[in-house]
Amino acid sequence: MAAPLTRRRLLGVGGSLAVAALAGGCSGAGAGAGGIGRARSARPGCVPRTALESRRTLAGLPLVYEVDGRRAAFRFEGAFSARLGSWAERLVDVLPSPPTALSSYGSWTDGGSACDSWHDAGRAFDLARVQLSDGSSVSCRYDQWRSLDGAELEEARRRYWALAAGLHQRFADVLTYLYNEQHANHIHLDNGRSGNENPAFNPRSRVQVQAVQALCRYLWGLPVEITGRWDAATRTAAGRVLDRLNLADRLEGTDSWSAFLQASAALGRD
Repeated sequence: MAAPLTRRRLLGVGGSLAVAALAGGCSGAGAGAGGIGRARSARPGCVPRTALESRRTLAGLPLVYEVDGRRAAFRFEGAFSARLGSWAERLVDVLPSPPTALSSYGSWTDGGSACDSWHDAGRAFDLARVQLSDGSSVSCRYDQWRSLDGAELEEARRRYWALAAGLHQRFADVLTYLYNEQHANHIHLDNGRSGNENPAFNPRSRVQVQAVQALCRYLWGLPVEITGRWDAATRTAAGRVLDRLNLADRLEGTDSWSAFLQASAALGRD
């Protein structure tokens, strides 16, 4: 087992996979991912690997294959790669130590005849951890750190959700361990629904509502239950955070949603 977490050290690379969920195994990563309450404007399709960019870095950060810990090349659709790079560029502003590498289970996969995942189009990414210059990492490996307790669990979970907040700010579909057990060892993100724009909050989206509830609970200290339902208790908790930030009292506004997520992501610096 890895060394215990401290306030400046998260669980590092090590341990076996509790869930063998590689990029192609992301159920829900295709049309309608995350319980979205309205239809997507586009559906995933297969794109040949030769039509995609091969990248070994994003925003200058080396890409590492989580399974073997080696640097690797991943293939991306160009606009998705650019959007992912813009997220990676801002990590230095929201992490306790500068990032040095991104560990992943993959991006493009060969969908064969199915073509039902945005991975098949090179427009999805499975993030396992962000490695930091102080030797620690921000871990998306819930399968590893969920067995911790006390301050160690609190720290790992807080860093996880701060990282997830930054991803939600740029992508509509961000699937965490709350989505299903298949995402216990990574966070899946794709731009299938939001494209090249910052997403808006949709109260019918289970993944977005789960994110609001988790951010309120684990980052802002509000005892809201994580149900995935946009109920009165969740609306009240979100409103309290918006009041603290001097924002409009409805997350449905694009500006309020983005500012709420940006402020939540910044809590990962502590």
